[in-house]
Amino acid sequence: MRTIIATFFILLAASPLFAQWNTRNLLRMGQNALYFDDYVSAIDNFNNIVRVKPYLSEPYFFRGLAKLNLDDNEGALQDFSQAIALNPNYFQAYLYRGVAYSNLHRFEEAMQDFDEVVKLDPAVAYAYAYRGITEAEMGKYKEAEADYSKALMLDKELLIAYLNRAIVREKLDNWEGAMADCNTAIRQNMFSEEAFGLRGYLYYEKKDYHNAIEDFNRALKVNPRNLRILMSRAMVWYEMKEYPQTMADYNEIIRIDSNYIYAYYNRAMLRAEVGETNAAIRDLDKVVEMNPDNILIYFNRGLLKMEIKDWYGAYDDFSESLRLYPDFVQAYLARAAVAEELEREEDARDDRIAAWEVMERYKKMKEGDRNALVDTSANLRRLIDINAREDEVRDVINGRVQDKRAIIELQDVFYVQYLSLDSLRSGKVQYYDKHVMDYNQKHNYRPSITVSNHRPNYPEGFADKNIRQLTERLAVGDTLDIRLLRGSFYLTENAFPEAIDDFAAIVAKEPDNLLAVFNLANARVMMYDYIESVDDMTSRVVGERTEETRKVDYSLAVEGYNKCLQLDPGFVFAWFNIGNVHAKNGEIDKAIEAYTQAIRQDPELAEAYFNRGLLFIYAGQKAQANADLSKAGELGIITAYNVIKRYCRQTD
Repeated sequence: MRTIIATFFILLAASPLFAQWNTRNLLRMGQNALYFDDYVSAIDNFNNIVRVKPYLSEPYFFRGLAKLNLDDNEGALQDFSQAIALNPNYFQAYLYRGVAYSNLHRFEEAMQDFDEVVKLDPAVAYAYAYRGITEAEMGKYKEAEADYSKALMLDKELLIAYLNRAIVREKLDNWEGAMADCNTAIRQNMFSEEAFGLRGYLYYEKKDYHNAIEDFNRALKVNPRNLRILMSRAMVWYEMKEYPQTMADYNEIIRIDSNYIYAYYNRAMLRAEVGETNAAIRDLDKVVEMNPDNILIYFNRGLLKMEIKDWYGAYDDFSESLRLYPDFVQAYLARAAVAEELEREEDARDDRIAAWEVMERYKKMKEGDRNALVDTSANLRRLIDINAREDEVRDVINGRVQDKRAIIELQDVFYVQYLSLDSLRSGKVQYYDKHVMDYNQKHNYRPSITVSNHRPNYPEGFADKNIRQLTERLAVGDTLDIRLLRGSFYLTENAFPEAIDDFAAIVAKEPDNLLAVFNLANARVMMYDYIESVDDMTSRVVGERTEETRKVDYSLAVEGYNKCLQLDPGFVFAWFNIGNVHAKNGEIDKAIEAYTQAIRQDPELAEAYFNRGLLFIYAGQKAQANADLSKAGELGIITAYNVIKRYCRQTD
């Protein structure tokens, strides 16, 4: 009887009915994750369906929604397009692809998608609302107002239409109509922080500061962590000359988000106004750290340093402003004044002459002289743009993906290490590799090794204990397997010379031992990096370009990786690690090519997409960077979405 029952369950598990139920279950789990704003888990569920049933349109659509909520507009665009290719009548996919296009400022394509939704189903209110948002972005306020009104005819409770119509009505100087829309939105939802915030802004525009403060207070009762509304309230307090309340709001914003650049800048300006010059300089130091390309910050900090008679510091700040924008007249004049204080009369005279020449060129340019060359590049925008990378700050999504400044580093090199149960519990730590598999099968998985680029999560003292035991075993009889294992433990403990000795001993006896050759190269790379980090000589942070960097001689390591590729041209981890070596030495093109080779060998290698994406950012290739980071995020590296938010959002 047991045999019959067991067979029955095996057949059920293999049946199409079971497969269909499993797909629906995964789809429902992904949709639930979307509902609870857990977008990364949602993507993981939809990935599983796509792998098994790539002909279904729904998982692509829902995965696109998850990416859209993570600001991965390029990735969302690809998924919505795939859903449409599989189902040309999928009007929801057209709708949200239009949103992705609009977010990328590809407005004409967005309008085409919204028009397509209306053709497929003229009763979709959101199609008119989103089309109105795009028209407003294009400056077509009357058309946008008409579309919002059409959306409200179809759905009288569509809050997004009321709020956006209020915005365009304010731009069309219809303040009463805008206020009426806000009032309607508030009547519909007394807990809408957006409605109270927008009405507060309308009161502020009319200089009705008391009512503006009241509305901002109501919005903050709903969500005390709404940074935009806190910033707006601080702005009103400032207009009312209530400086303690203004300062309190800036302090609260920074307490909530220690990387909110606008709060630091505004607090610096307020501190300067009330005479707290040194504190203001410290705030501007923080702003420069977050955005080192901003001209206005250096200029203002230079003025503050002049107040405390830090002449050399002021001179350097004005010089940095001029390096970023060579036609900054005020910076020339300010630097001239500082040069006089430093008794550098010739430098002061040169700066005043330079300022006069720029003003003359501007004058000629305005008179129509095409030969009057003036730097009117995008650099000028940074004079008024506090955050040149991102002109708005979006709310943190439940802490899962943070829209904050973060240290963004390359994913580390892969190396052979002992695999423990604790390592497995810490998450995804390994990829399949035939060489590792052969080793583990040969030893009946006792011990078991893996290839990972994460530090193993061993219990305290675990590595030291194993090193002692393996050393005792080597005293009895030297075997290469024991040396491989001990060397791997040495590597995880940063005992690089000892690790190198073990791996080199193996290679001396077995030159074709790929795992030993690989880890010998890794030990050298990791040792060089460790020494460099201690000496603070190089930076691994992508995007932080230093004036003085020193190349490290990784030639022996590269030679080892190339030997691995001679033994096995498909050994993906060697390609990846070669990419890292080139990236650390600033050889961007070579690094990108190595990562590309790694991806060709394994299209699921998330770390290769991530690192290549960072290098594309460094090279200024935003579209390629976004595509790679989107793929890395899809494959499980959730920090990729942080990078997309910070560097890849379309703001031009």
